[in-house]
Amino acid sequence: MKNKIFSLKAILVAGAASLLLPLSSCDNQIETTPYSYFTSANFFSNENEAYMATLGVYEIMSSQDTYGWNIPQVFDTDTDLIQISGDTDVDWRTIPHYKGISRTVTFYTVWSKLYNGIDRANVVIEKIPEMDLYKNGTESQKTQLNRMLGEAKFLRGFYYSELVRLWGDVPFKTKSSQTGDNFRAGLVDRYEIYTQIIKDMQEAAAVLPEATPTDERINKWGAKAMLARVALFAGGYSLRADGTIQRPDNYRDYYLLAQQEINDIMANNPYKLNPSYSKVFKNQCQHDDLEPTENIFQVAFYNPAIGTTLANTSWSGYFNAPAAPTATNSFYGGTAARCLVPKPFYTSFATGDLRRDFSIATYVFDALGNKLARITTNQDQSWTTAKWSREYQTNAPQERISTYINWVIMRYSDLLLMRAEVENELNDGPNTIAYDAINEVRRRGFGVDVPGSSINVTLGNPGSGYTSAATVVINITGGGGTDAAAAVVRLATGNRISTITMLRPGDGYTSAPTVTITSTDGQGTGATATATLVAKPTAAQINLAGLDKANFLKAIQQERAWELSGEGMRRADLIRWGILAEKIAQTKAEVQAIRATYPYPAFDNFTKFKHELYPFPTNETDVNKSITRQNPGYN
Repeated sequence: MKNKIFSLKAILVAGAASLLLPLSSCDNQIETTPYSYFTSANFFSNENEAYMATLGVYEIMSSQDTYGWNIPQVFDTDTDLIQISGDTDVDWRTIPHYKGISRTVTFYTVWSKLYNGIDRANVVIEKIPEMDLYKNGTESQKTQLNRMLGEAKFLRGFYYSELVRLWGDVPFKTKSSQTGDNFRAGLVDRYEIYTQIIKDMQEAAAVLPEATPTDERINKWGAKAMLARVALFAGGYSLRADGTIQRPDNYRDYYLLAQQEINDIMANNPYKLNPSYSKVFKNQCQHDDLEPTENIFQVAFYNPAIGTTLANTSWSGYFNAPAAPTATNSFYGGTAARCLVPKPFYTSFATGDLRRDFSIATYVFDALGNKLARITTNQDQSWTTAKWSREYQTNAPQERISTYINWVIMRYSDLLLMRAEVENELNDGPNTIAYDAINEVRRRGFGVDVPGSSINVTLGNPGSGYTSAATVVINITGGGGTDAAAAVVRLATGNRISTITMLRPGDGYTSAPTVTITSTDGQGTGATATATLVAKPTAAQINLAGLDKANFLKAIQQERAWELSGEGMRRADLIRWGILAEKIAQTKAEVQAIRATYPYPAFDNFTKFKHELYPFPTNETDVNKSITRQNPGYN
């Protein structure tokens, strides 16, 4: 297993440290109780105690309350790429469906967690410079303490950037909570907060190590990459207190900052794409490889216990995975399969783009682990995200419900697409740098740099005597490749196979694999099928060229959808581009064109100039009377 920042020992250490940190209550009041032992110099007496405190700042992310579920999987849904299934009155449905209100509990859960992280960071930022070792220790000790100081500054900046992204203007403090403090802080303009975020991240990058990480701790290049993302959000559109959606007059300054950070990263060349798109997510699911050259910034999850909502575990691979039975004796652990993919997104992919069938499941699993096609009648309404499918996971007892799949906040392909966007904006159209960046991502998406090809499977003899399409299994073996999958759709008269479909074309096949057809109940015989290699598109067919500024931006927006779907940033991207309402309306029209009954509740509930931000939680505003307004459109 890869190195995890939260080993069992580290969980206990971070947990002990967090108990000593200032905490906010979850009651209908704000209660900050500083623990004098922790906030005194007595606790920060050596390097290990400083490290414990720093882990406590990271630990905020490693929870289902934040990056194990709510922020990336609940808050980022009901866009043009993903919607949550069903429409009952539970937070994880009401929020995506744009029905959340200020009393929706999950808003306060996330709000308070992020502020808790900020307060922990403030303690570390204040206390490390007061340590004797910081001034008089060995060079090694000073280096490590400076690193921890940088990590705390980066994380404080990151947590504030998330608060601003979700709520706009928010309360702002850079001093740890102490007895006697006034905790009822008013709203501060987001651009004043952005100034401090940028300062924090720049100061962090100056002291963080350049070396490739061996665990999930942030390094210099990761901090710079995240700063570039922050700059794009600061320079993008956002909903203001007066109910208008604007970008700042000096937005180009933020794009220039993003360009500077990205250019610095590229000049040092610490990152590269994994040649195989699918392998990126298989590595995440198997915990085999942190893959720090592709995964720039990731959240650690690990807990060896068995359960559902354990600390330091995630719902990745459970909530956002293809449907699988929950029975104890099922081949795979069960899933909730709540993240549905609207069919128009599926059909938007170009022929030969391997990301489509890896990212989207047009199938479910049966109890034996076989894939059952879902492509008839209205089954396209239940297609799900698939990147973290149970079939790629360890299937260990500890991960048959919740998992410890890391959540990757930024991948290198994201940075490349940001680079293309920045160059297009600053040069009033795409330059060579912009084309090189987007085309590098596209070539990987079509498998250009992976030896071998994808395949297609054609039905030969239909056989006879099969019980149902669900009992027939198409086995694909050999050929040197991986991931190809096909399934029977329907039977014809005489219980013969009439239709089969490709669920995934796979990649890396250097020769045609062998296809055999069996059944789970022993019924049926004689059916055959043949696999053939599919010609791979050439780079010339894939590479973009000849676009003006507006059309290149549209290409970036679409490429980010194909490359990063389900990875927690789509709704935020649409807001910073000023097109969330437009995309929701477009998706509604497209699903209605498929069938009038195709559900898409986001359109019915979404209100422009309101739902681009979340409401300030009632638990906060009831006691913090310094917050004198609500976000636009909310009571």
